[in-house]
Parts: sequence; C-alpha cells; structure tokens
Amino acid sequence: MNPKERVLTAISHKEADKIPLDSWLAPEICQEIASLFNLDDKKDPFIIKKFLGDDILYKHMGSSRSWSTIYMPEKKIGDNLYQDDFGIKWKKKPTPHGGSYCEFVEHPLADLKAYESFKMPDPLITEKDDLELYRKLVKEHGSSYAIAGSAANSVLECSWYLRGLEAFLMDLYINADFASELMDKVMGYHLELAKELTKIGVDIIIYGDDIACERGPLVSPKIYRKEIKPRHAHLIEEVRKINRDVKIAYHSCGNVEWALNDLIEIGVNILNPLQPDVNDVAAIKRKYGSKLTFWGNVDTRNIMTNGSAKDVINEVKNVIDVLGPGGGLILASNHTVQYSKKALDNTINFYWAAEKLRNYPIK
Repeated sequence: MNPKERVLTAISHKEADKIPLDSWLAPEICQEIASLFNLDDKKDPFIIKKFLGDDILYKHMGSSRSWSTIYMPEKKIGDNLYQDDFGIKWKKKPTPHGGSYCEFVEHPLADLKAYESFKMPDPLITEKDDLELYRKLVKEHGSSYAIAGSAANSVLECSWYLRGLEAFLMDLYINADFASELMDKVMGYHLELAKELTKIGVDIIIYGDDIACERGPLVSPKIYRKEIKPRHAHLIEEVRKINRDVKIAYHSCGNVEWALNDLIEIGVNILNPLQPDVNDVAAIKRKYGSKLTFWGNVDTRNIMTNGSAKDVINEVKNVIDVLGPGGGLILASNHTVQYSKKALDNTINFYWAAEKLRNYPIK
C-alpha cells in the first residue's frame, strides 16, 4: 500500500499493511534532522516528513499557524516582538534545553473598544501562498500521500487568542451577544479556508478547538453544546457539500471523553490526539473504536522528552497494542515534541520503533 491507501484504510477501521505514521516536531528538531541528513527543506517543505516516513502531508494554516509567528522574520515588529495576521502580538520564549516557543504578548481585543475597528483578515489573501503550496502538493502527491488541510482553532481558540482567555470565557456567560458575534467571524475565516482546501482536493480537513483541559471541560458542556458544537457542525456540513467523502479530523487537548458522542454526532471521523495521561485510552478504544480513528497518543510530556530509548519503544508498542487492532490508529506524538538533545534522540527512537512494530498483523 502507498501512504494514502494506508491512511484511508485505517480511517475505514480496517487493518492496512502498516499502521499510518506521523509526528509533530518543533522547528529546532526539524532543523537538526535536516542538517544531519542533508535535507533541503527550503526547496521542499515536506521533505523531512517524507524522509522520516510519515503517511500524511499537511501544513498548519489559519490561526493555528500563529504559533509559528516567531519563526517568520517578516512578522517581526520589534525586539523579540512579532505580530500575526490577526493582530495578535507574540514573543519568543526560550526553553532550558535550546528550544523555543511562542508566548502571547498582546490580545488585540483585550479592550472591547477595539472591536469597533477590528476587521478579520481575508483568508484567501493571508493564506494565498500556502493555498498555492497545497495546489502543488495535491497535484504532485495527491495520489500517493494522504493530504490534510488544516483550519484548526476554528471557533473557540482563535476567539480567545483575540480577546484573552479569561476575558473570553467570561464573555460566554456575561457578554454572550459579543461572544457569539466574534465566534461567527472566527468561524467564517476558517470555513472559507477549509472550503478552499476542500476544492483543492485534500483528503482530510483538520478542525479543532481545545474544548477540554486535563481535568475535563474547559467550558461547561451546556455552553459547549449551545454555542460551540453547532458551529463545529456547520463547519463540517459546509465542506461536505463540496466533497461528501472528505474526512474530518478534530483536535482537542485534555480530557475529552465527555464530548466524544457530540463529536461523532456532528460527523467527526478522526480524534487528535487522545492525550494518554488524562484519558482512559483502552476504555475509549473499546467504546468508540468503531466510530473514531485516533491520531496521536504517544506521550510527549514525559516519554519523548525525558524517557530512555527503551521507554520510547515500550510506549510505541503499548499504543499499537491498545489502539492498533482493527485499524483506526494513526501513530503519532500526542503533541509537539519540544527541542532538547534527549528529545531529538527520542524522535529517532520513535521512528525506529514505529518501523519495527507497526506492521499488521500486530505481534
């Protein structure tokens, strides 16, 4: 099977030749891999994923791309100050081991008075270059790789990026008309983007909002079902008017078991990442394994960051043993593997273990 066939077989809850493979890697890890193996990712932005053996090709777009703002020189507006297409300001925060990540500096709607003059960007303009990249990707690799189009942070997350988390969560209760209007604007941006990606011919649309934290719902289930779920449903319905067969992946960190029936009801096919340290993964596989494909689940907090080679191998083996039978698994890190020398080594260990263990039938 080629990668595309492998992924689509897994999503249809059948066992392919191998379990499909993917990972989320910090830019510093990608740079080291490119240097180690003499890979020119400027010429081909997907060359590292191809080299490592990933079965899905994609690039983060929409407001989820904002987390990469610090790596875009054209977005720099001051000393360690960057501004994305939505007007959100970020700074580069170093990690103790030589990596970095984006941290919020300023939310453009922190003061509600700014809303009067606020205008959402046009996705067909701000995402023009990446949409062209996707046209080329589908043309060149659409028959051999599964292609996913990302329009995540689709309703809730981009709204609080603009407003601030605490302020927007309060808005949902005490300023509901404003919250509803802002979510519609955010949804409209990501829907326009997702529709264009669907027309281009991607196999999977990635939507998502972190509707959960590690202890459970980030917002009350009542608010989620009244305000957020219907918008997610609309996002899915609209792209399926263009292509009824497009698969829907949904990302949320945290303990999400409380929302799985809702996600299935609105047409989600793939759940990312099913965070293994806060969900009963085995129980969820038993209950929902015929309806959801699980994309992720290899622990990044402890195993990929601090574990030994043996820990990584055992983690990969455990994920395959629990989630692999009957298909329905895309083996991947459960979040971004942040840079350290240990994490770089463990990235190589992860791919080595995956290649040794992901063949069907599972042994």
